[in-house]
Amino acid sequence: MKSGALTLLLVLLAAAPAAAQDSIAGATQAHFLASTQGDLGGGVSADLWFPFEMLRFGGFFGVAAVPAEDDVHNRIFMPLGVSIGLELLGDIVGVSVRARGGLWGGATQEVKLTAGGFLGGAVYLLFALGEGVAVDLGLEVWGIFGDGETALFSPSLGLSWSSE
Repeated sequence: MKSGALTLLLVLLAAAPAAAQDSIAGATQAHFLASTQGDLGGGVSADLWFPFEMLRFGGFFGVAAVPAEDDVHNRIFMPLGVSIGLELLGDIVGVSVRARGGLWGGATQEVKLTAGGFLGGAVYLLFALGEGVAVDLGLEVWGIFGDGETALFSPSLGLSWSSE
């Protein structure tokens, strides 16, 4: 499972030049994180995509921390995985739907260094700034698997761009 996600990411990145696409798209996000146990934290992340019309294929990476009283859920982690999106941006507003999956590495207070998997989804409202750039306001949900398994809910603010 873990090597499969990394292999898929590498295949996507290696196959992109063969697709004759000169453009790249991406998004950066700042996250306020809330767990199902009531713990609060924050993080930053980025998606880098190869755009095909309104579809986006690429990778996702970030860093986040969720302090907790419970040592099992007190964590700092770095997710790395694949990202698929659908982005529709008009002259003023738009919408972006994103799905992500992959691995995370980091530490919980109980286990120390550890790793696991994650799945996530996001919906963003986009506010166009011009030339393919938009301010993103959205909600993300992440499932964190492995040590200290939990779900994280994230109101997020970001910036997306496309060179198409």
